[in-house]
Amino acid sequence: MQAAGHHLNTLFLCGGLSKNPLFVQMHADITGKPVVLSKEVESVLVGAAILGACASGDFASIQEAMAKMGKIGRVVQPNHEHKRFYDKKYEVFLKLVEHQREYRAIMKGF
Repeated sequence: MQAAGHHLNTLFLCGGLSKNPLFVQMHADITGKPVVLSKEVESVLVGAAILGACASGDFASIQEAMAKMGKIGRVVQPNHEHKRFYDKKYEVFLKLVEHQREYRAIMKGF
């Protein structure tokens, strides 16, 4: 997204996986961004209502609708020590992808 000119400061997570502390912390660590969780139990429904309110013109922006209709629960901060670990794991992943492409080229036609 950054390559396309979009800049993210914060992630907002909702849904079933947002109740998994490891999943939430990993997203904060990997992206290096704080993760905001909703105070609402049914946050996906609130999100749908927010989008509907924006589509109907009740709010000028999603940010305005979120501020008025949503309630912030917990904010999970990234652990920068963990980010370095995940960055290294991503380097390994990219090498694996590169090697997999080479192996497929070798085996092409069989």
